[in-house]
Amino acid sequence: MTTKTIYRILGRLAACTLALALASCAKEDALTPDFSNPSDNFAPKADDQSPEAQLRRQFFSQTGCYLLFNDTIQHNLLGTDINGQPRYFTETVDLTYAVGQSASIMMKYSYTYLQTMEQKQQLTDFLQQYVLPHLTRKLRPYSWLLCSIINSYKDSYSSPSQPYAASNQRCVVVAGNYILQRERTDAQKTQYAKRILNAIVGQLASNQSSAFEEFYQYSADYYDKNYSALGFSGTPSTAELYQLGFLSSTAISSFPSMTTDLSTYALMVIQYSDEELAAMYANYPIILKKASVVRMVLIELGYVF
Repeated sequence: MTTKTIYRILGRLAACTLALALASCAKEDALTPDFSNPSDNFAPKADDQSPEAQLRRQFFSQTGCYLLFNDTIQHNLLGTDINGQPRYFTETVDLTYAVGQSASIMMKYSYTYLQTMEQKQQLTDFLQQYVLPHLTRKLRPYSWLLCSIINSYKDSYSSPSQPYAASNQRCVVVAGNYILQRERTDAQKTQYAKRILNAIVGQLASNQSSAFEEFYQYSADYYDKNYSALGFSGTPSTAELYQLGFLSSTAISSFPSMTTDLSTYALMVIQYSDEELAAMYANYPIILKKASVVRMVLIELGYVF
């Protein structure tokens, strides 16, 4: 058998093999992408027609935000373990998590859930009437979790604090026990809404951090820098911090981060008017300029003062 004959036989075998492979592929089912939309976990199941599910759908339709009454957003059966016990994948609204974060925040949270449909409706009405009118367009959060009480723990040995609200990049949690305890006046509800906004506006601003580039420029040379690296022999005085445009510094050895600085300013401008700030910081022009930028950007993003 000549070399050409051998090559001819091998070529025919290769062609047959390819043809068989193509025929086999043609008989197989078409590949379908395995994709799950994360938003589905924040919405009621399609077949859930309960009053709570209808309230949540109506809220999303009216506000563009998802509404939750439980911090568990996924609880899916994976199978069983070697002992025959069911195994689940569970995902919760984890306030200690942030995108790009390298380590979890030490603070831990637990919640006392609302018990009745009447409570859920009452607190939803309060949110829509007293809180959301201050937050329009981009500034509104992805989702709201309404509960009775928020318990916040620094560690397992300390007593919990009970904030009015807490938030991360995708959810704001609101404690409504104050509203639910007894009938409140319009003035009391307005004041409580302000406390909630004070607790969350810093995070809401940080969620849109790219809009605050002009604000960051004023203190860009100092963020997260050690005091000693910039020529300070110790912690700068309050006057020195003010001169540089910082309202405070909780760090022992370094200037605040960009996120902390923005959060502090965002809280300040919703608490005080321009006239009040001008009187408080008359000798510190950088503070007044940064406050003016934050107020302007918050308004552009949709905050209603």
